[in-house]
Amino acid sequence: MPERLPDHYDPNAVEQTVKAHWTDADAFPGVDAPAETSHAYEYAKRRAVERGDERDREPFYFLDGPPFTSGRMHVGNAWGKVLKDALLRYHRMQGRAVLARPGYDTHGLPVEVNVEADHEFETKRAVEEYGVDRFVDECRAFVDEQRAVMDEEFRDLAVWMDWDDVYQTMDAEYVDTVWDAFAALFERGLVERGDQVVNTCPRCETAVSDSRLEYADRTVDAVYVGFPLVDGGGDREGERSKPSERASGDGGAASRDGTLVAWTTTPWTVVGNQFVAVDERGEYAAVEVDDGAVAGRADRVDRAADGPLYLAAERVDAVMAALGVAEDDFTVVETLPGSDLVGATYRHPLAERLPDYPTPRGTVADAHYVETDGDGTGLVHSAPGFGHEDFERAREADLDLPAYSPVDLDGRFTDEAGPFAGLSVHSEGRTAVAEALDEAGALLGRERFTHEYPQCPRCDTDVVMRAAEQWLVRVTDLKADLLEAVEETTWYPVEARDGRFHNTVENAPDWNVSRQRYWGSPLPVWHCEDCDRDTVVSSRADLAERAGLDAVPEDPHRPVVDEVTVPCPDCGGEAERVGDVLDVWFDSAVASWASLRERPSENPRPGDWPADLVVEGNDQTRGWFLMQLYLGVAFAGRAPYEEVLMHGWALLDGEGMSKSRGHVLRPPEVAASHGRDALRAHLLGHEQQGQDVTMTSEMTGVETTRERFDVVWNVVRFAAMFMAEDGYRPAVDLAVDADDRRVADEWVLARLREVTERATAGFEDREPNAALDAVLDFLVEDVSRYYVQTVRDRVWAPDSTADKRAAYDALGTVLGVCVRLLAPFAPHLAERLYRALDGPADAEEPTVHATEWPDADALGLPNDPALVERVGALRAVEGAVATARQEMGRKHRWPVAEVVVETDDETVAEAVDTHRELLADRTNAESVALTDRYPARERVVVPEMDALGPAFRDDAGAVADAVEGRPAEALPLTVAVDGTDYAVSAEQVSVAERVPDGVRRVPFGGGTVYVDESLGERLRGEGLVRDVTRRAQEMRADLGLAVDERVRLAVVTGDDALAAAVGDHADELRRAVRVDDLSVRDDGAVDDGDAAGYARTREWAVDGATVTLAMEPTGDSRV
Repeated sequence: MPERLPDHYDPNAVEQTVKAHWTDADAFPGVDAPAETSHAYEYAKRRAVERGDERDREPFYFLDGPPFTSGRMHVGNAWGKVLKDALLRYHRMQGRAVLARPGYDTHGLPVEVNVEADHEFETKRAVEEYGVDRFVDECRAFVDEQRAVMDEEFRDLAVWMDWDDVYQTMDAEYVDTVWDAFAALFERGLVERGDQVVNTCPRCETAVSDSRLEYADRTVDAVYVGFPLVDGGGDREGERSKPSERASGDGGAASRDGTLVAWTTTPWTVVGNQFVAVDERGEYAAVEVDDGAVAGRADRVDRAADGPLYLAAERVDAVMAALGVAEDDFTVVETLPGSDLVGATYRHPLAERLPDYPTPRGTVADAHYVETDGDGTGLVHSAPGFGHEDFERAREADLDLPAYSPVDLDGRFTDEAGPFAGLSVHSEGRTAVAEALDEAGALLGRERFTHEYPQCPRCDTDVVMRAAEQWLVRVTDLKADLLEAVEETTWYPVEARDGRFHNTVENAPDWNVSRQRYWGSPLPVWHCEDCDRDTVVSSRADLAERAGLDAVPEDPHRPVVDEVTVPCPDCGGEAERVGDVLDVWFDSAVASWASLRERPSENPRPGDWPADLVVEGNDQTRGWFLMQLYLGVAFAGRAPYEEVLMHGWALLDGEGMSKSRGHVLRPPEVAASHGRDALRAHLLGHEQQGQDVTMTSEMTGVETTRERFDVVWNVVRFAAMFMAEDGYRPAVDLAVDADDRRVADEWVLARLREVTERATAGFEDREPNAALDAVLDFLVEDVSRYYVQTVRDRVWAPDSTADKRAAYDALGTVLGVCVRLLAPFAPHLAERLYRALDGPADAEEPTVHATEWPDADALGLPNDPALVERVGALRAVEGAVATARQEMGRKHRWPVAEVVVETDDETVAEAVDTHRELLADRTNAESVALTDRYPARERVVVPEMDALGPAFRDDAGAVADAVEGRPAEALPLTVAVDGTDYAVSAEQVSVAERVPDGVRRVPFGGGTVYVDESLGERLRGEGLVRDVTRRAQEMRADLGLAVDERVRLAVVTGDDALAAAVGDHADELRRAVRVDDLSVRDDGAVDDGDAAGYARTREWAVDGATVTLAMEPTGDSRV
């Protein structure tokens, strides 16, 4: 039988009770039963056998994207896991065998930076001095500590995954899979060692992935640099040629002299300049600065410019102003296409100061990244050793430029940079280079400029782009296959696949997978210095065999593997391990195999691989989604996932959450205030596909959700209380014939069909927010505020009638279905309500999460959209009547004489005509009338003084008085004022509608309602008794009486009308309050002796009259 619930919803009490029940009932294993026939689920089958559950179910492989174990999570981290959990609960209830092995990304800088902070390490040297072995051990311990906390917090939020079998990237078995993938790619020629420009963090002294960079505004000195042309006579010291001389020859690049003007925000990179880029299709100008006309800043130009200055034609005025050259002091002597500059050579202004500079003379080349109408000059100083685009363009254009990047991992110039050696490029180095350019006469000008600059995501240090030897996966060789594989996946939202992700894949460079750190999967490469041979191992076992070890190493991390050498297969020399570790994205890219305990080289398509679904945030279009795609295509010719659900960011007060800045909201804080389910539902109640979710420090959204749960709790409490008293056990399946149901019953079940179908569609379309909205709106708006109010008197009735059973039947089905639909979002609340409805001992399953997902057809729910539409129309009418009551100050308990519905809407008219009795009951009206035109409504004239004033001047007021209230049908009309007739046209007045006094008129979407305010003695008496009834029911609640407990009641008042009304409606009062002994007195006084005979006595004010109620339980529990 149903269980009586506490009066108030206490989320934390409910959640702790439910958690205890789940533990006692071993509830999670009961719903996680894998299929017997799926090879991919051998692991899952073994787990199921251990749990004693081998039901045959369709497999569903969910691949969990591993979060970093870099610190306690915030609400944003929780959102992703809760979203996954809701989807998995849905699939379990649909009967699928869900494999959901949670994962953690345990390697990399996120962990290292935390351990460094504990020791206040600022450099890698400090780590080396401390000891790499100790440092790695502490990284592992940090991961263990943080993972334990994250496990507990995820579980506390009711995230049901296999927490007894987590995969983590630091596990030796997982590293074996990583090495296997790398070795197989190397074997296929998809991995190479070579120079690459990489983002380098000077503090962490390692490469940083493009996808992980963060950005911050920096205001710096941007400089204008002159590069003097050399082949056209422009390097003649102290001599300027005339324009006619400069224009001689064929007009091409080789015949020109002068100075190329480039602009850069990073002057230190000029050290590595090897070519200047132009747009060969752009328009450029040769600008002559007048001799002797320059002063101040422009003096730099005069000193540097031997011949004209070359820059984009559109940028001439802006650049010359920035250089301090007045408008009258320069002349554009020639315009030319960029192609005329391509091939020109120039002298590097600092070449003589750089002892190892490889190309004293640079060249001009066309490049796609040049803009002739943006910031700068339209000529781009290019340093292939210091820029991604510069490096790639030099390679594409076959410029045959030797690698020159004289900057070390710590962001300081090396000895190759001559006088700049040891200087930090971001501080004293940039200043020193600018000063050297000035001394060389190449610094034409400076200006302050604000721009975004990339930073290390872990320590906020500005990165340095530098060329260095790296290990690269040749993604570009797979480009066509990658793009085809993208098209074969399903994305939510689809725009993310077709736009953002497609573009990312299309423009993806080769993938640098090497990092110069300590805590990570070691690069499985052993290099022989004698013959330059690289040996790649595929596992710990392979390493042990090659190295002749007695046993397979248990720990595959640094420095253990660093100490192992292997014989070179070519020359027999001793090969040592390359010191790098792998990019953490390479770790997580093998997750689709590693989580199944498979090796991609041995079994690229195991069982039901690929994953049915992956769910992560929008940043993973350049991260996990992308890196998985690379390896999926490389090994199996397709993406390792079928579907992708991409969500947005979690914002706090409009800004992204950040652990480092302390701008976070932690799940335990929210749970302590409003409960775990309210947090879950709030996060899941926003649009999930690509959109951000916003939290506030005050947790207002979570509080609103919790308040809606209060309503749901009260609805179930109401139903369970009455059903328990009547010995009625609710069921999801309907038991009452449709013919025995009232209109409201049939309507609520028809609405339940719509809600069930919408909830199912929401999950199938990966829009769980739509499912949650449908369920909660239905429970709050339709069930609580309409249906329960409609059936309240039916379930209160003392006898077990067919009408009462019909109400119970409909209500039981509605609530039974809804707690199941609510289960993925609010698992604790749904569990508690499920067990309350079924009774703790009678529940068909140990948990609501093991029940079947409701199916409207299987349940036989009525499919009647016309009825739903009609009742919707009735509710619109009811809303208008409620507005009229509010205007007249009439409470709903007090009846009105008549409601007239005026409409020409067929749906409204049919609804009112068909369900007039229901509408009368809902609006508490003696009668309901329907009309297409309210007969007492009049259209009357309203004077408009703006029009009457100019026409009738001094008599305008009198004319207005004369026409006001006249029937509109009389227009135009004539009125007499002081013997003068005035003609008033329809254009000089407006028309309004007027209803009789005592009638309230309220329009609504389908028409207008007219409510009769008149209140005769009989109607007032009904209102008075209903007020007394309500007060008496409050007293029952104050006394804590059970539904079936009966009472003695005394009603004492000095108001004759009130006493008479109670007497006239005594039977109604007895039924409503369950009174055995009712006494009514009109002497207006209750003395101490009277009060002593009752448990509770209280005085009330009822419509201006005073009434005292005295109540005493009789001990009889007859309904």
